[in-house]
Amino acid sequence: MQKIKILVIPSDNYGCGRFRSIWPHKWMNEHMSEYFDIDIMFNLPNDKPLDKFLMQYDIVHIHKQLDKEGKIADLIKFLGIKLVVDVDDNYWLSPQHPMYASAKAEHWEIPIMNHLKKADLCTTTTPIFASQIAKECNKNVAVFPNAIDPEAEQFKPKDIRETDKIRFGLICGSTHLHDLKLMEGMLARIKPDNLKKIQFVLCGFDTRGNKTIRYADTGKVETRPIEPTESVWYEYEKIVTDKYKIVSPEHKDFLMKFIPQSDYPNHDENYRRCWTKDIEEYAVHYNNIDVLLVPLCDNNFNKVKSQLKVIEAGFFNKAIIASNFGPYTIDLKPMITKGNEYHEDGNALLCDFNKGAKQWAKYINYLVENPDKLEKLRENLHNTVKDTYNIATVC
Repeated sequence: MQKIKILVIPSDNYGCGRFRSIWPHKWMNEHMSEYFDIDIMFNLPNDKPLDKFLMQYDIVHIHKQLDKEGKIADLIKFLGIKLVVDVDDNYWLSPQHPMYASAKAEHWEIPIMNHLKKADLCTTTTPIFASQIAKECNKNVAVFPNAIDPEAEQFKPKDIRETDKIRFGLICGSTHLHDLKLMEGMLARIKPDNLKKIQFVLCGFDTRGNKTIRYADTGKVETRPIEPTESVWYEYEKIVTDKYKIVSPEHKDFLMKFIPQSDYPNHDENYRRCWTKDIEEYAVHYNNIDVLLVPLCDNNFNKVKSQLKVIEAGFFNKAIIASNFGPYTIDLKPMITKGNEYHEDGNALLCDFNKGAKQWAKYINYLVENPDKLEKLRENLHNTVKDTYNIATVC
């Protein structure tokens, strides 16, 4: 049998590029080599005619876009090569997104949508996003969910416990400030006796970045490194700690030094800061939590996000409390529904927008007071994802 030859051009070497382009195709190269011959290249060669180079492939797989004008995509199509365009985040950014102004001014969506329209096949992460792509860009769209390779070192759960407290954690990137604000006021609603049994863990803390200042009168633009207190992670931390009210004075003094990759020696405090890790290590953060908190505010960008956090938490045998919205309605079944009705097969606790921070606090109190239900949530979620979202199944 003649192998199908695929050229994969990732958008980057981290994040989307890793999850959507590199990891699955590397797995296919290693485990399905009798069917596929796959090359992964970040840049097309410029030392030979592009048409002759491309003609050796049956399929070209890209994430989002190549050149802005779509000329390379046109060449791929002209040569009779199948073009697969994958997209995992909405090409329409919401006003809450920190890059919204730039995206709107520069029309970031246009080249992505043009590539999707040219594609022989579009692929994405969820049926929700697939439906949007079919309506706006291309009816030839398939769902390939994000997947986990349980053999990868960072996805192997490790028994790390440095406190007897139940660890409620946030593991996210730098674009979730509006999401975290859904939990503002939550800590004041947690029962004092329960608060003594809890540790909140903020994973991914980072103070790197630059601040750009534009002077309207002169047009001058200056760029400088941000101060730690200008980082969005500082804002996250204030929400998670209720402006440091649950932090001891000594611990707060330590935190305010913002020493990169440093860890406060007393891991039994009510709060723990875990610094950012690179793409090959970030998942080890799950070893530092018991329950993942996933707030997600209501907008069109968030609606079509993937359920990756659900998948990761399940593979690590963690429980989850999430917003009852978008990607978290795909696999999650609420253990508690309206009228406090209990469901034995529930694999999550889901928070409605109209109930605000009090429902997040209610479910945290519930798990502290009912540790058996915490264990049941862990078991049910693990069983939900362990086979369906294994990279072997998806590939």
